Amino acid sequence: MAFSPRDSVTSRRQALSFTAVGAASVFGLAACSTAESESTGSSASASAAASSTPSASPTQKFVGSVAVTPEKDAVEFNPVLAVNPVVATATDATFTSVKLMAGKANIAGELSEDKTTWTSTEDLAFDTEYTLKWEAEDAEGGKGKGSSVFTTVSAVNEANAMTNLKEGAVYGVGQIIQINFSEPVINKDAVEKLIEVTGNGVTEPRVRWYSDYMARVRTKDYLPANTDVAVKVNILGVDLGNGMIGNSNTAVNFKTSEKRYALADNNTKTMKMYVNDELVHTAPITLGNAEWPSVVGQLVIQEQAPTYKFDPTTLGLDRSNAHWYEPFTASWTSRLTDSGVFVHQALPSAWGSVGYYNVSHGCIGMLLADAKFFFDTFDVGDVVETVNTGYLMADPDNGYGDWNIPFDSYADENYRGNW
Repeated sequence: MAFSPRDSVTSRRQALSFTAVGAASVFGLAACSTAESESTGSSASASAAASSTPSASPTQKFVGSVAVTPEKDAVEFNPVLAVNPVVATATDATFTSVKLMAGKANIAGELSEDKTTWTSTEDLAFDTEYTLKWEAEDAEGGKGKGSSVFTTVSAVNEANAMTNLKEGAVYGVGQIIQINFSEPVINKDAVEKLIEVTGNGVTEPRVRWYSDYMARVRTKDYLPANTDVAVKVNILGVDLGNGMIGNSNTAVNFKTSEKRYALADNNTKTMKMYVNDELVHTAPITLGNAEWPSVVGQLVIQEQAPTYKFDPTTLGLDRSNAHWYEPFTASWTSRLTDSGVFVHQALPSAWGSVGYYNVSHGCIGMLLADAKFFFDTFDVGDVVETVNTGYLMADPDNGYGDWNIPFDSYADENYRGNW
């Protein structure tokens, strides 16, 4: 009864160096070979003083200077405006023209009132080459011009985030929010502050890191029933660590359903089903046998299907193994763990044991009518709690076992409970 997690992240672990940018490059008389100087001026000679037409003046050198951020030939420049605008600053001169271009496309910018500073006003694209060209004039009439080429964060250093949620979907009040990152997050404290979970009645969320690539979010109590919840992961332009830069923000909105909760008790061999804290159904059950005991604790329904094929080879078992069982197809299935704990209809051969003996391989088995009732009533995000089996909890990341962690310890990734 094994299952591969539905949310996987492909990592690009290239070890590329990240060049810090932001140092100014000065263009002018002695700054760079791409800067040019020119001027036209007027000074009369003695002989020309008697004439109405003055003679041509000599060329006037450009004595101002221009600094540009990012520096010329910079690479891996963070293109997000809020983090790093492109800036050109003139000293002892004023700009007559500044253009920032990607190919033939012009990028918007703003020139200061005194014409000494030009600042980009729109986000740049990732993995793109840009050219900034400027022309300026100094107080003596000298004219200069220059250019600077730089490239933004390359694809290999881009990072994004994905959630386990579908836009506009409805989930139970126990739904755990999972965020998968395409690149490892080293600056966890900074990224945590950029994760938002809001909604009417939603209490303070906390973040738990299960790896550099995956974090989960939960509140102190279950999410409020019948409410709208908004999740945002605002990492655009943020350095996740090792030069990996967030290339987009992630936002998803979902709704919660009624509060639904089920309690499976090994002592009574029953499952009690509650909707909005009212008991709506009690069903006899069979749990895991002595060799495959059922885990205890709260788990969240991950997915449901009318039928599901159980195959022991997915657990690495073959016929020589004592735990081997013949593959079978179960009906009215609700998954509780990645490793294969389900609520489902018991096989016909087990019907006589339901309510009396534990004969399953860790699953919660029911008779046909009860299994159908559970399947029709409960949904993804609802909570099922099992008690009194004498066994351990499932690891919290084997499914969504996050509700088994005390809230005060939830953010402590080193906390280990009874699993």
